[in-house]
Amino acid sequence: MRELLRLAGLLLLLGLTMMASGLILAFLGFTPQVVSSADTAFQTAAGNALALLIGFGGAGLLYLLLIGGRNSWSQLRSFGASGQVYAIISLFMFGLFLVLPWLSLDAESFSLPPSLKEWEMFLKKQEENIELLMTALIQHGSLPWLILFMAVVPGIAEELFFRGALQPQLMRLMNPHVAIWLTGFLFSAIHFQVYGFFPRAVLGVVMGYLSYYTGSLLPAMWAHFLNNAYATIIAYAGMHLLNHPEWMSSTYRPPIWVALIGAVIAGGTGFWLYRRLRRA
Repeated sequence: MRELLRLAGLLLLLGLTMMASGLILAFLGFTPQVVSSADTAFQTAAGNALALLIGFGGAGLLYLLLIGGRNSWSQLRSFGASGQVYAIISLFMFGLFLVLPWLSLDAESFSLPPSLKEWEMFLKKQEENIELLMTALIQHGSLPWLILFMAVVPGIAEELFFRGALQPQLMRLMNPHVAIWLTGFLFSAIHFQVYGFFPRAVLGVVMGYLSYYTGSLLPAMWAHFLNNAYATIIAYAGMHLLNHPEWMSSTYRPPIWVALIGAVIAGGTGFWLYRRLRRA
């Protein structure tokens, strides 16, 4: 019962920090607008990043401070692994980045029962709106700012909440492996991007195990940052340098030979990480 109350307290904190983020953004003048220039791209990306920091990051930090207990802070007190491990994580995440798009859904394969047709239309419209926004940000934004707002900030804020607060709390209620997978699926669901649900869930599980086996949030934050940074850099290069704007699409799949290379890289480095971290 006590742990259920802790979980309820965490969800209450998330609701409060989300409300606070909306009020603060409105006070600071971060109002929704069409992204059509470098200035509007900067304001929109900065506003989204600030909302993540206050909402998810704030809820995670408040959990550590008020609910999680003294041991919760240990997740932020060490790197959790050697520099070699962080380097291998970089290769592992690059391999996953190449292969995971093949797990994505598309408009034809995603279909809910007729009774849920309105919900299906809502999810697809949400996916379309997010993709249009991301395309506009990549088109008009500056790459260094985009990496900061779309890779650094989410890697910190979302990991503080999901792997720093939610996953440890769920582990107090159920088997650790079940908690990791459940957190990964919730992490994916909260993004409201239906076509990329399964790849993002896998990423959430990967970051969950990195945190679990190292006892630190920093490897998970590093992996999260890398995934978003790879995606941002590739999308930016595709749009501005290589004339491949389709790389921005949520349903884009790289050529099969590229995915196979990614699978070899991810498989080899993933096995090395598994053996290394299980022994630690």
